[in-house]
Order: sequence, then structure tokens, then C-alpha cells
Amino acid sequence: MITEETLRKVIDENRRAVEKKTAIKRVKGIPFTSKNIIVVTGIRRCGKSTLLEQSLLRIKNKIFLNFEDTRLEGFDLKDFYKVEQIAASEKTTYFAFDEIQNIEGWEKYLRSAHDKGFHIFITGSNASMLSRELGTKLTGRHYQIELFPFNYMEYLSITKEKTGKNSFTNYLKLGGFPEFLSFGNAEYLRSLLRDIVIRDIAVRRNIKNDQIILRLSLLLMSNVGKEISFNNVTKVMGIKSVRTTIDYCDFLKESYLLDYIPRFSFSIKQQLNNPKKVYAVDTGMARANSLSFSEDLGRMLENSVYLHLRHATTDILYYKDESSECDFLVRKNERIVKAIQVCSNITSENLEREINGLKNAMNTTGAHHGIIITLDQEDTFDGIKAIPAWQWMQKEFSLL
Repeated sequence: MITEETLRKVIDENRRAVEKKTAIKRVKGIPFTSKNIIVVTGIRRCGKSTLLEQSLLRIKNKIFLNFEDTRLEGFDLKDFYKVEQIAASEKTTYFAFDEIQNIEGWEKYLRSAHDKGFHIFITGSNASMLSRELGTKLTGRHYQIELFPFNYMEYLSITKEKTGKNSFTNYLKLGGFPEFLSFGNAEYLRSLLRDIVIRDIAVRRNIKNDQIILRLSLLLMSNVGKEISFNNVTKVMGIKSVRTTIDYCDFLKESYLLDYIPRFSFSIKQQLNNPKKVYAVDTGMARANSLSFSEDLGRMLENSVYLHLRHATTDILYYKDESSECDFLVRKNERIVKAIQVCSNITSENLEREINGLKNAMNTTGAHHGIIITLDQEDTFDGIKAIPAWQWMQKEFSLL
């Protein structure tokens, strides 16, 4: 339990800190017209708090609490009503709660506060914990926004570089974590990964051997853009069961560190059983935590293309048959609408392979639109356009 005096002090200090803060404008914004609870989710340190703070600058009086503030240790549900008393004294109905999953039973209070007419904005770093509670207790009452580390255009805003191959190559190597771009110490990205794995996953999930899941995260970070088999990963890692491996991989996904996309198949069962391809939330983080990935520009490019697609949709697959592959298929309303091949440098040696993979994917799935994303080549090959990633990423990806 927290005293009202402590709460007032924390709220006042937060208000002053926010007013002094400057931040890069994000592509994603927070809607103020919605009457629902606004939920911002994403990996730790990607800028969720700053987005919330900056979006709420237009609101003169509001209550902002970060539940990772050590002064709020011991905060429980009853303390929310003290917050309401402070809000009444300051004549505000706006609440912003950062990392709310740290408070047990938070969803019960939010439902009550929402019914009372409070405008509520929350952030969280665990997709599963939030979606489970939002889905069961707050169905139809919330609007969710996913935030990722800076995209290429946001990266340019903070570094002041110009669009082009050089700046894009720098972006692939550095990634988009705001604090890392400010200070440039790779140890920050290594520590961040360890903190997420140990604090957010191992401790919360009561995993006693936290080194196993840490090693697993490093193994997967080293293999982004590659197919993974849970059976093979289980053997390599010496994990007792495939079920445990799948659970651990799910935990890494829920924390936004990694993601997995399925191989396309008309059979749902086959799609579930096929190997998945793994991607990291940030190329800079993957590079800092993996020797095998650190200088592989092709895989960095592929991961960055995946992230650009992921900003727009979660329905992404890859294609593979007996003789060819295509890196990405984008599905909308159960129909494949776009096929995307990624090749850093198209040459006479790989042109036929890349075109055949793309066209086979389009013919099999019925996709009407196909494109090749390159590092710096712009051309047309057999009716297929190739475009540099740094050009392609200047606009948000469209499913149309």
C-alpha cells in the first residue's frame, strides 16, 4: 500500500519531467477520439512511455504513473482509489499507467474506472499477459496499438542522415532502439536482452534455469531469417521436451524479442507442422547478440523487410516448394495478396533463382502482386520490379 503523499510526489515529478522532455515524432499516434481504453504494447525500451507522454502533452492535467518506479513498490488495487482522489482534487479524468502488468488484478480496476468515465491510457511489455486479460475482462472496451523500435524514417529523424544506401546500411547495423541510438554502446542491447529474458520471462514464469532460455534466445537471434524446427532446437539445446521448447519460444515471442512465421500450405495441419522462420524485433539487437549475424547484410536486410511488413500486419508467411523459395507472403482475409522476395544484390548467378521463387509463389497462391526488395538496385526483371529497401521503406506498407 502506498501513501497518498507518495503518490502526489511521484505524479508531480512525472509531470515536470514530461514537460521538459523532447522526443522524435513516431509514425504511430494515439487516437483521442476513441472512448475505449487505449493500450500501447511493445518490447521494453522501444519508446512506449515517451509516445504516451508526448501524446498527452495537450492534456493540461493528467495522472501519469510508471509502475516500474521503485517508489511504487507495493502498490495494490486499493491504491487506485487514492489516485482517483488526487484526480478529483486536480479536476482531471485522464489516467496514464505505464507497465501496468506489474499490478496484480489491474484489469478489474480498469473496467471499473472506464465505467466511471475516466479516460485511460496504458502500456505493457508482454503481449500474452495483456491480451489475455484484455480479452476476458475488457472485451470491446479497449483499442490496442503495437509499437516497435524506430523504423527507417524515424531512424533518419534522430540521426539526421539522408535517405540512401549509406544511411540504410547504418540503420541495418544499428537498429532502432532510441536509447542505443543516442549512446551507441552495444552492451546496452546485450543487457536489454538479458533483462527481458531474466526479469520478464524467467522470473514471471518461475523458470528456475534461466540460463537455458537465455541461451535459446541467443541461438534464435543467431539464426534470424532461417527455418527452425522445434525438434532440432530441443536436441541442440538439450531441453527435456519439445513442449518445453515451444513454450519457451512462445515466451520470447510474447515479450516481443522474436517472432516466427509459418510456411505457406493449403493444409492448416501441414502449416502447423512445417518449420517456422524466425525474426528479431530489431536488427541492431540481433547483431549485438550474435556473431553469426553481425556481418550478414543479406539477413539483416531480410529481417528489416519483415519488420516493415510486421508494422502493418501479423498475417505473414513464407513460401517453399521442392525447387524454390519466396521470403514473404502477405495474407488478407484468407487470401494471399502480395509476394515479396528479398535479395541484397541481384546478379546473373542468382537472378533466375530469385525470379522463379517469386513467380512460383505467386502462381501457387494466386497473389497478383510481386516485388523484389534489394539493398540498392532498382530495375525490372521479367516483368518484376526490383526496388531498393531504402526507397520502399519511406512509405508505410499497404495491404491494398
